[in-house]
Amino acid sequence: MGNYITTSAMLWEHLGKDAFTKVRSEIVGTGNATTSAWELDHDNVITSSQTLYTGGTAVGTGSYSIDLDDGKITGLTASAAEVLTADYDYADIPDSTTQKIIGYAEKELDERTGRSFSKNTGEIEYVSVDDGQDVFFLSNYPVITFSSVEVNTATITDAPSWTTSTEGLGNDYLGNAEDREIGRIRYIDNKPGKGEDRIKVTYDWGFEAVPVLAEELAILLAERKMYSSAIYKAIFKGQDNYTPVRLEEIEQRIQELIAIFRKQNIEIA
Repeated sequence: MGNYITTSAMLWEHLGKDAFTKVRSEIVGTGNATTSAWELDHDNVITSSQTLYTGGTAVGTGSYSIDLDDGKITGLTASAAEVLTADYDYADIPDSTTQKIIGYAEKELDERTGRSFSKNTGEIEYVSVDDGQDVFFLSNYPVITFSSVEVNTATITDAPSWTTSTEGLGNDYLGNAEDREIGRIRYIDNKPGKGEDRIKVTYDWGFEAVPVLAEELAILLAERKMYSSAIYKAIFKGQDNYTPVRLEEIEQRIQELIAIFRKQNIEIA
């Protein structure tokens, strides 16, 4: 699923209780110790909304497979005379389509803000140095941690010689919380010499946890994409939650959040 909208259920819940249907204690069938394929009464099951029960005991999701779009269950065998029941939510749109919409919305979020709000690990970036330069900015921020900062101390040659720099006062460079927030490295000793790709930085960047406002923006972008399609308009037609006034509010909030995210400092709510 997505980086910001981790399940399609998050989107449907935001759309409102009238946008999807809840089913509880549906009798799917009775076991015979042989049958392993079952079919729910409804298709378009929403991701992670289903819980299956055999004899009243919940079945772990790793014990079976489910085709959400078709509502078909395979790989689950119930004991003889054991009743199989199900709780789940379903919508008028296939879950696979909903997931595509979420993917498009999250891509739009990254492109329009120029940021990524998930955790990105093991990024390697080479930084060039101008004469006398001792302050450097990375392409990605905020930095979660610097795994290593290395300087090429070789003269002009095809074979670089990397020397690891040490962080902290009294050492080579500073990369404290304020620096990491804006992707900055400040050399105070053993400064790198002028040249292309003189500094090699390996680092993790982004956010350990997705900021609440980023999650909200992703959901609003997905909601707008869903509603703007002619296919989906019919589903929400006549619902008070989707009047032109409501859609205008959604668009206004989207623009507000994008403006916030274009700033350098973004805090996790």
